[in-house]
Amino acid sequence: MNWLRLLLALALWPGVWATGVSLSRLIRAAASNPSFPWWATACFGGGWLVAGLAYLMLPRPRGIYVLGHELSHALAVWLSGGKVHSLQVADKGGRVISDRTSAWITLAPYVVPLYPLLTAVAWLAVLQVWPALAGYQLPFLGLWGVVWGYHYAFTVDLLRTQQPDFLVYGRIFSLTVIVLANLLLAISLVWSFFQPIPLVTMMMDLGRDWAWTYMEGVHWFSGLLLRYLPPPA
Repeated sequence: MNWLRLLLALALWPGVWATGVSLSRLIRAAASNPSFPWWATACFGGGWLVAGLAYLMLPRPRGIYVLGHELSHALAVWLSGGKVHSLQVADKGGRVISDRTSAWITLAPYVVPLYPLLTAVAWLAVLQVWPALAGYQLPFLGLWGVVWGYHYAFTVDLLRTQQPDFLVYGRIFSLTVIVLANLLLAISLVWSFFQPIPLVTMMMDLGRDWAWTYMEGVHWFSGLLLRYLPPPA
């Protein structure tokens, strides 16, 4: 099965590239809009930068991250219809014992940004109670950037380790799925906040990028075969 997962991961690499191309095009389309919220984006990016620097220079809230990490595993188990028997959390790591496992459950903490999502939900709930706080959107975006920054700082730091989550289904397969899922998440977030193009157009562009990338790959591979395989007798 690991060989099959490796082949699947390699087959997804052109799709990962195509998704990155679609994301860059979507960002350029959003930034070219005269009404693009530069100040809001700067606050969010500034928070992300602050988190990155703090991660490198200050003590890391590892226990808080481990809690969110294990809760993401547990949430994936519940969404899969399973039962969580125990959840253990410590600064050096944690563990979830459940009645089932899958690639989705194993890789959920690297695909589902739990703390950023909870922060956004909390902000929306606060606005329902105190609508006047909408005027503090920029400070919230800075804080949200910090939360996102810490999430990805811990994630990237784990990618270079022998994290057991990556070894269960193969490191290459796991990293490929994580990168692809996060690129698709970024596309969803960019479109949701800025909506630079209609949703149907975005989906069609993404599909065309995938189709073009794979067709170019097939064209290159067939040319390689014609070049190096001996001609028929």
